[in-house]
Amino acid sequence: MLGTTAMAAQRDKDEARKSGKTAAAPETAQDEAGESSLVVREPDDLAEAPAEGAADPDATEEETDEEAAARQLGTDRYVMAGFFAASIIGAYVLGRALHGIWAELSNKDWFSRAVPAFAAVSDDDKSTYATVLAGLIAVVVTLRTYRRPDVRVWTDDVASELMKVKWPTKKEVSNSTMVVIAASAAATIYLALLDRLWSFVTGIVYGTGS
Repeated sequence: MLGTTAMAAQRDKDEARKSGKTAAAPETAQDEAGESSLVVREPDDLAEAPAEGAADPDATEEETDEEAAARQLGTDRYVMAGFFAASIIGAYVLGRALHGIWAELSNKDWFSRAVPAFAAVSDDDKSTYATVLAGLIAVVVTLRTYRRPDVRVWTDDVASELMKVKWPTKKEVSNSTMVVIAASAAATIYLALLDRLWSFVTGIVYGTGS
């Protein structure tokens, strides 16, 4: 009788243990499903977050293109701008010099006899031809100078140093300009009043004869 009772109790314990494992299984499955859903949803949430806070692509497209072009050129933009300015200045100076020399030679008798066609050109045409010739010479000289390795190394060094300069912003320039204008106006008023004062004093002194 006691053996039968012990066996029945052991059977009840085994059944209770199995039922506990069976009840815990759905909860574990639900937890795993929840974690997997979170893992799946995380990329979607991260993908949606930039879309909500992203700026208008049409509004920033031009700025992006300008910044990309500036980064691509780098220091070359300063070098090219310098050579371009030097070419224009050289063409202007050389054109004025050629026009002056040509006009001066046209007044010489030996030049008129040697090349009468050049001496007979009007002054306006001389200026035009001299400017065109000077422009061609300036372009050729600039291109040949630009292709020289030693000149390019020097210009690249100068341009890289310019890239390190912190240029003032528009607001800083405006504030500095206003300060200069105000200081100049104050100094002008002070000097004008001082001049009037000394004129008054000297008028009194020299007017009385003392």
